[in-house]
Amino acid sequence: MIERFEKDVLKHNPTHVFLMTGMNDVIRTLYFEGEASQKILKQREDALATYKQNTTLLAEKIIANGVIPIFLTPSIYDQYSRIEKENNFGCNDALIECAKHIKDLAKKHNSTVVDLNTSMKDIMMSGLKKDSLFTIIGNDRVHPGKTGHFIIFNEIISKLEKPSLISKISIDISQNEPIYSLKNCNIEEFEISENTISFKVSEKSLPFPTNKQLTKALSLISFKHNFNRQILFVEGLEKNDYKLFIGEDYINTFKSTELKEGVNLSNYPNTPQNKKAIELQLLSEEHRKVGFELRIISFINYKYLRDYIGPDNLVDKRNYLDAQLMKIKQKPYYGYIKRSMETYFETLSKTDSLKNRKNQLSEQIHSMYTPKVQRWKLVKSRSLKI
Repeated sequence: MIERFEKDVLKHNPTHVFLMTGMNDVIRTLYFEGEASQKILKQREDALATYKQNTTLLAEKIIANGVIPIFLTPSIYDQYSRIEKENNFGCNDALIECAKHIKDLAKKHNSTVVDLNTSMKDIMMSGLKKDSLFTIIGNDRVHPGKTGHFIIFNEIISKLEKPSLISKISIDISQNEPIYSLKNCNIEEFEISENTISFKVSEKSLPFPTNKQLTKALSLISFKHNFNRQILFVEGLEKNDYKLFIGEDYINTFKSTELKEGVNLSNYPNTPQNKKAIELQLLSEEHRKVGFELRIISFINYKYLRDYIGPDNLVDKRNYLDAQLMKIKQKPYYGYIKRSMETYFETLSKTDSLKNRKNQLSEQIHSMYTPKVQRWKLVKSRSLKI
């Protein structure tokens, strides 16, 4: 990270930088159940000292370049669940020590800190009271799956943003003149007839698309209540069922009592807003995939070719990397590094096209994220003429 700071961070002229590290820095293999030798204890101590030294240096680099740091404590190592996986017991205790240091750095620089380790541990402890196999991390105890990553996302956004609505439309038609109040949206061309309430809505936000894979995460955090409410209240309706249309799309039929209490339209994947959000999600996933392909080039260059001084050609670089690979043949990560090196040579020829595609996706995402003006209609079920 120190080596790559100038080329991979500062060249983008960032206003803010997230600093998060720790899971690999503590050297997980130094931790296990049972008594450790003095040699192991010293290695643990040295790893923590190096972590503190390097993160302090990184923080100073960020500050010295006029960039605002946002510090993240390390995500949790799951040493708590009884899942069937070798347990590097004590590893998260080391990460808690890292977290204390990160919080001290944030305090020293008067900066924001997102304490992932504490919040994730709290969720783990709560879940384990009911189920000894409960985990928010993947089966390897290290890498958060969709549940853990969504919890991390929620912790970050909750620290950086106040809870807010996607939009709120509250309409009272019980008076001679309809009364409505709005949040994060605008209404125009409001019309009422015997069977239909119609109005145009311009919203300033889109819902966050959720799916079944996020069910567990959403049950553990308050994301939906804090950030994913697109609320429609309508008071003064006749007792009846009402069909909601947004644009040409039929959304759902609601009872007048439901509309009076308020319905959260972010729960309905067939709204135009949710459809647009899913389009953006798919583009963002492709953007991430392209970025991940490009990442392999930086990874191999900085990790395994940093000390290479031979000719600038692929044959010599491949021979050098083969020799580097032989040095780690007995290591547990050998297979991953071997695949990474193979992917490196496959990706080199595509570098320019991947960078162009990444830029195209960025432009496409930013050009389409603004919600469109839509006409909303509430129609009595007994009369479907719209």
